[in-house]
Amino acid sequence: MERSLAATVSSSHTLEETMKHLLILTAAANLLLTTSGFAAEITKPAEFAKMATVSNMFEIQSSELALKQSGNAAVKKFAEHMISDHSKAGEKMMPAAKADKVEVPTKLDAEHQAKLDALEAADKSSFDKMYKAEQLKAHETAVSLFSVYAANGEAGELKKFATQTLPTLTEHLTDVKTMN
Repeated sequence: MERSLAATVSSSHTLEETMKHLLILTAAANLLLTTSGFAAEITKPAEFAKMATVSNMFEIQSSELALKQSGNAAVKKFAEHMISDHSKAGEKMMPAAKADKVEVPTKLDAEHQAKLDALEAADKSSFDKMYKAEQLKAHETAVSLFSVYAANGEAGELKKFATQTLPTLTEHLTDVKTMN
């Protein structure tokens, strides 16, 4: 026995209310897919190199800022670790990008520059919280990007780089989640 959509709507809800709920759920699902699923489409070396380079530069520059502005020993230790590991990653990525004939950006994109500017403008009482939040988002994004590219990216040196770098990024994500 088939029932129409109108017949399935409970007596306590109008069709209009149900449609509003469906629209809200659809919008929420689209937001989740666009924010967490963006990396699912990154399979081209140039796209990967651009996103990975900008992310790497942001993590280094925001960590350099943390060394200057944070009063928290754990934050400073984490920042030193990020500067060291991400500097090494950048040095390894350059020859991989060159081998795959891909140019990499030399400065932050507008989105990451705005995040860095906001961190720089933060007062001492809110800096650590903002820095941790930005590092968490950056590492969640990086782990997703590197995971997808390592699995689905075009064969080449950048794919090897993604595969080799992923365990370190995963470690960083764990570290930032447990940082005091």
